[in-house]
Amino acid sequence: MSFELAKADAYVFGDDDGKLRSPDAMTSRWDRRLKWVTAKFDSLHRVTIKGLRHTHATLLLELGEHPKVVQERLGRSTITTTMNIYSHVTPTMQRSAVDRCAAHLGQA
Repeated sequence: MSFELAKADAYVFGDDDGKLRSPDAMTSRWDRRLKWVTAKFDSLHRVTIKGLRHTHATLLLELGEHPKVVQERLGRSTITTTMNIYSHVTPTMQRSAVDRCAAHLGQA
């Protein structure tokens, strides 16, 4: 098995030649596969590609990834747009902030 397309600069939804697929083609492929999977496993919920994108960005920010990296991964033109859309504060981010502050105060 070859992993030639599994490299840092490869498109997530690239074709076999490493080129970008059209959004309509990806949406239609995604919807077909999702219908098949959710019919087979009724415990799974439908997730849109947009939902995957949002989840990916939110998880990266929760993990402490630099917002500039998240912006570039999403192809956003400005970091402001990225932060306005994707940086809603999650319970995980709140807990992490409290833990970091407590650790810092403990060292004082």
